[in-house]
Amino acid sequence: MGFYYDPSNEPGDEDEGTFKEALALTLAVFKVLALPLGIMFGFIGGLVVLFVLFSIHMVFGLGALALIVLAVGVRAVWEWKHPPTLE
Repeated sequence: MGFYYDPSNEPGDEDEGTFKEALALTLAVFKVLALPLGIMFGFIGGLVVLFVLFSIHMVFGLGALALIVLAVGVRAVWEWKHPPTLE
């Protein structure tokens, strides 16, 4: 095997990954994916709640949609009255 590897560095001599390294990599990946996954699961959960409200009664579903539209409208008016300042 000296043809493929340096004789002092035979396969199997390298240090194996430790549990701390695996945990650090896993946490780094979860930190990167936390916000997109949270947004995705929140949106899907909101759709499920909306379908449940529509299945109970149409008025509940339409009321939830009206609340969403009202919240977006209030946010738009607030942003319109408080424009960002450029410094």
